[in-house]
Amino acid sequence: MSTKATLAYHSAEGDEPTWHLYEELFESGVVYLEIRGVDVESVTGENRSGACGGVNLVLRLPIKTASQLGLHSIAEPDRWQRASDPDKDESLRRGLERFSRLRGSIARGDSTKKPETDES
Repeated sequence: MSTKATLAYHSAEGDEPTWHLYEELFESGVVYLEIRGVDVESVTGENRSGACGGVNLVLRLPIKTASQLGLHSIAEPDRWQRASDPDKDESLRRGLERFSRLRGSIARGDSTKKPETDES
């Protein structure tokens, strides 16, 4: 089961890359921007290389930074509000507790069949 919740998504068109703006349901204060098929130039120490065929890039951004970059404007307002809720972790915890109580109400070995009686 994925814990990603999509805020906005764009499929590749022509030379444009695919990108996916999402939140992790159990992590508050950040959103993720995944960009697929982009060229990247990286510098590490004295080595310098360009990527061939593109790379997949995922940026972990604080909510405030994502807002400063205007990413909130491409997400549906209710989804952005949920992603930026500082109490998101607590709300999810309460929901999972309610779900666990429901799951425990019927045990795997429970049977709905009537017990057989010995009629001898």
